Amino acid sequence: MKKIIIGIVILIVIAGVGVPFVSGLVMEKTVKQSFSNLNTIYSDSGTDVSIEIIKYDRNFASTDIEWKMKLGALSAIYGIEEIIFIDRATHGYTGFVSKTSLEKNKWFTDFVTNQLNGKNPVAITTEYSFSGQITSTIGMDAFSLSVEDEVVEIKEGKALFICDKDMEKFSSEVSWAGVSVSENLQIDGISITSDVRKISSYLWDGTLSFAVDKGKLEEGLQPFELVNFKIDYSLDVDEEEKKLSIVTVLSTAHLQAGPEQIDNAFIRVGVVNIDIPGFEEFMKLYAEMRHSYLKNIAAAGDDPEKLEKIFGKEEVARNRSLIMTACEKFLKKGLEFQISDMYAKFPTGEVKGDAVLSLNEDMTFAQLIRIIQEPYMVLEVLSLQSNFSLPAELVGGNPMLLFPMSPEMPTGLFVKNGEIFTHKMETHAGKLYLNDWKVRL
Repeated sequence: MKKIIIGIVILIVIAGVGVPFVSGLVMEKTVKQSFSNLNTIYSDSGTDVSIEIIKYDRNFASTDIEWKMKLGALSAIYGIEEIIFIDRATHGYTGFVSKTSLEKNKWFTDFVTNQLNGKNPVAITTEYSFSGQITSTIGMDAFSLSVEDEVVEIKEGKALFICDKDMEKFSSEVSWAGVSVSENLQIDGISITSDVRKISSYLWDGTLSFAVDKGKLEEGLQPFELVNFKIDYSLDVDEEEKKLSIVTVLSTAHLQAGPEQIDNAFIRVGVVNIDIPGFEEFMKLYAEMRHSYLKNIAAAGDDPEKLEKIFGKEEVARNRSLIMTACEKFLKKGLEFQISDMYAKFPTGEVKGDAVLSLNEDMTFAQLIRIIQEPYMVLEVLSLQSNFSLPAELVGGNPMLLFPMSPEMPTGLFVKNGEIFTHKMETHAGKLYLNDWKVRL
């Protein structure tokens, strides 16, 4: 019996010792598959960014990987053609953990040497698990550097990125204490979060949020201050109906620009029931145009004649025509533009409002031109409902807002109720009403 127990123990020990080697085998497949999937995303989305494994050296309990990211046309913006990464990974019992270095990038090592006294503030760790989840953590220590006789203080930050090996689900949490430039500029508490799922090359479902705790600019006679600023995006895909809704929410506790001040501002803006095939076609066109511009700018270099040609009237007109054709495919029945829960507190009073504009039937730009010529037709294809109120003092009691829109109308775009300007407009049974009065078109 004792021999059997000893044998089992020996087998367990041998198996345990062999786990790192097996982990290395499994993780090699995961790493290469995830890189391939990421290249597919880049290619399908119309960019020429790509990643390539230069060397993959797998040992018993560790792996060294050298790979690079080619920026393609983006090099025209960043001035860098490629970024080289060195991953030194340790095999574990549930996957492996890699420490990433940028040591082979001269632009980075020169920056660290010349600007940061040789102290690298960036640490990158990536964990590949057997479940297929990839978790990357980027830490940044605080540092300072001189830029045009100004001292820029970069505060500490941390970023967490999580995805699956198929590159179909992504989430992130980024927190950055902020940045300051002397006493003139200060931004504190920057955060970014996201949780998205890939539907197709140009279509994603999920949420994205960006926030700043405080921002302040003290320069000249127009100081600027921002407190608790936040932008939330949500993308909701209805795959069965082939519709997409995009909603953006902006809010801030306090905003001051010079003498102007706003408190507790909030607005929700949505574009609902976007035709997905039309959206994907538009995004594909946009990606192609962006890539073309970047590629041409990179090729032009500093040649002013070539740059002028890139942004010349003929090129702009051609692209405008393509964009208009693509945008026309958005004009489908049910498309809706929304402004809701708008609120802002000014020293003179409160601004409130909501508005909804929707399409009753498919349209073309040719129909829009006809509507301009024959305004009564707008009631056949559009539905509208809007309500707004604002303090008269905010617009200086502007009489043009109260001036009747036509001789038979007793009201203008707004009506005055005490010290408040109010507006109400809606369509009903093929008729348009402004401030409860029927409008003749």
